[in-house]
Amino acid sequence: MVFQKLGLAVTFSPNAVSLLKTAKRLQNLFGSELLLIHAGGKSIETEKLMQDLLRQTDIEKNSYELIWQEGDPSKVIINACKARNVDLLIAGALEKESILKYYIGSVARNIMRESPCSILILTHTSTGEKPFKKFCASVQYNSLGEYAIRKAYEFAKLEKADEFVLIKEFEIPGLAITISDTGSMQETERKRAYWQREEELKLDVFAKELNLSGVELKTVCLYGKQGWVSSNYVRECGGDLLVVPSPQKKLKLFDRIFQHDIEFVFKQLPCALLIIREDHN
Repeated sequence: MVFQKLGLAVTFSPNAVSLLKTAKRLQNLFGSELLLIHAGGKSIETEKLMQDLLRQTDIEKNSYELIWQEGDPSKVIINACKARNVDLLIAGALEKESILKYYIGSVARNIMRESPCSILILTHTSTGEKPFKKFCASVQYNSLGEYAIRKAYEFAKLEKADEFVLIKEFEIPGLAITISDTGSMQETERKRAYWQREEELKLDVFAKELNLSGVELKTVCLYGKQGWVSSNYVRECGGDLLVVPSPQKKLKLFDRIFQHDIEFVFKQLPCALLIIREDHN
C-alpha cells in the first residue's frame, strides 16, 4: 500500500469540498483509512457546516474519523498526525503564495518542519479530483531520494499515469571562476556541455538501477538554481504532480534548504506538490 492512512486538514474555506473529494478519491485509490482534522471548536453551527460539506462529497459516515480540536492549527494538525499514525497529510494551497491556504504566517512552516509524514499540497487548478497523469520527481542521490521516487512511482502506477519524469538539477563547480579567469564564452560552454553529459550519464545509470516498470520513464538534467529550474520545467511541460524528498528535520539545516530550494517552488506552485518523508512507523 502506498499510503495506509490519509489525513486532511479540513476548514470551511471555498476549496473545502474539492479537498474532501480529493481525499475520498485517494482513499479509494490506496485502500487507506481517512482522518479528518479540524483545528477549531465544535458547536451546533460548526457541526452543521461540517455535515453539509461531507454530504456534498458523499463520504460515508463509517469511512472516516473526524477530530475537532481547538488550539494552534499547526500543533493540532501535527499532533493528530502523530497520534493516529497518518502517513500522508493533504492540504490546500493557492498558487503564487508561499503559505498554505487558510493558515497564516509561520503555521505552514511549522507544519513543514514538524510533520511526521508526507504532505500533498494541492492548488485550486490541480485539485487532484482527477488522476495525476504526468508525474515529475526531483532526484537526490541518497536513500531518501530513492525512497521518494519508488513511493511516487507506485502512486503513478495506481493512477495509470502516462509519464514519470526524473529531474536532476545541477550547477557547475567553478563556472564563475572560469568566466572570470578566461573571459572565454567558448570555454564556458565547453565546461557546461561536459558537466551536462556527466549528469545525464549518472542519471541514466541511477534510473536503470531503480528497475522501474509500468509507467513510461523519462530523465531530464537541468542546469540552474535548485528549485527554480525544476519548477519552471514542470510548468512548461504541463506536469500534474511534482514530487520532492523532504528536507532533513534539523532546524538550522532545514531553514537553509527551505529558504533556497523548496521555498522557490512554493512561491509559485507549478502544480500539485508531493513532499515525501520516509516512513519510520
